[in-house]
Amino acid sequence: MRSSRLGALGIVAIVWVPSCASTDDGSRSTYLHPGADMATVQTVAVLPLENYTTDRFAPERVREVLVVELLASGAFQVVDSGEVTRVLMQRGIQRVNGLGPEALRQLGQDLQAQAVFMGSVMDYREKRTGTMNAPEVALSLRLLDAETGTVVWSVSDARTGLSWWARLFGMGEESLTRAIQQLVRDVLPTMF
Repeated sequence: MRSSRLGALGIVAIVWVPSCASTDDGSRSTYLHPGADMATVQTVAVLPLENYTTDRFAPERVREVLVVELLASGAFQVVDSGEVTRVLMQRGIQRVNGLGPEALRQLGQDLQAQAVFMGSVMDYREKRTGTMNAPEVALSLRLLDAETGTVVWSVSDARTGLSWWARLFGMGEESLTRAIQQLVRDVLPTMF
């Protein structure tokens, strides 16, 4: 009787442990500037993200998740997205990826931020896999020192929301929002 209970526990462990495993498949690329001192960065601004997807709202959705996760982490104070948009409009800046060091310095001063997040949403879609929908998300983020324009941190990563558990048992699909939230939660710690 005891050995059958141990055998059952072993089967549960074999099934449960892979379902809890990280979905990191080695696709992550990370850079941290050798002289980076995150302790000096108190306030950050999250600039609008570039869109390389077919979903025109993907960058704003991802940006909002990023802002919330940054606030939840407690690592930085985050300038309100509305204030960022107001300053960008006031300065006539429509695309942030082409900002030079001087424009970035001025933007940092206007927003009272020591650093700014920039990046792009490279994938944001649901893909049909058998009878299930699997969210696929990919993003590239970087943190730039507002004073110098130097890239302090950069990361690129992707996630599919179809877990091992969902593939095996056909349940436990993940939404696009949950997939991007988990991806952001996975990449932010690489900054420290």
